[in-house]
Amino acid sequence: MESIWKEYFEVKSYSVDFQQQLKPSALMQFFQEVATNHAASLGAGYDPLMEKGMFWALSRLKVEITRMPLIDEKICIETWPCGYEGLFFRRDFIIYDQEQNVLARGISAWLLLAVKTLRPQRPNLLTIDIPTNDGKRALADFPDRLMTQTVRTAYLKTIGYNEIDLNLHVNNTRYVDWATDCFQLDQYQNFNLIGFSLEFLAETHWGDEIELRIGEDPVDADVEVIDQATQLPLFRAVLKWKSKTN
Repeated sequence: MESIWKEYFEVKSYSVDFQQQLKPSALMQFFQEVATNHAASLGAGYDPLMEKGMFWALSRLKVEITRMPLIDEKICIETWPCGYEGLFFRRDFIIYDQEQNVLARGISAWLLLAVKTLRPQRPNLLTIDIPTNDGKRALADFPDRLMTQTVRTAYLKTIGYNEIDLNLHVNNTRYVDWATDCFQLDQYQNFNLIGFSLEFLAETHWGDEIELRIGEDPVDADVEVIDQATQLPLFRAVLKWKSKTN
């Protein structure tokens, strides 16, 4: 059993933006892949959990970025479980470059949900010995609930094929695409993204009509996804930016 898991990646052209930097959603895809592979190696992957009538659902994520990896750059992602915070299973991440410099750090909070009811299950129902890696943390603070204040509509969209995952839900990486699409070209030309926090509140499905809303502050930028039918929030994010002139 490997309590700490490492995987190596090369940043491909299809994963970068116009500045040749890794897109935030691609970073999320890397996190999702290493978390999935490590969980499977621990006996807590998709198939064993489905046999128990449960699955993992990402609830919160906090990422701090020193710099984004660049096109063709080779990186290492290290991930490990950190025990439980109430009903939340904590998993941390660190991204390194080839010189072992830290590029980004992240904390994720996962819930164990029942397939039939979608209700959170108590961690002891997992009945699998998951290492806790006591004292090893990527970041000190566990992700809190997000308090966002949005003032205007960025855009509207209807959920389609490309957003849907193997459970017929929207894949969590797509929410990051939606959030980063709320900003105009000059935001990316004038600012660097130095971190983001996410909170997933409810499922989104094929055919749902949603509204992306954004706040006024361009540095600590609030984003919300609202279900147009119910006017309830489905997702919240805070994206932190730093001016390139500072």
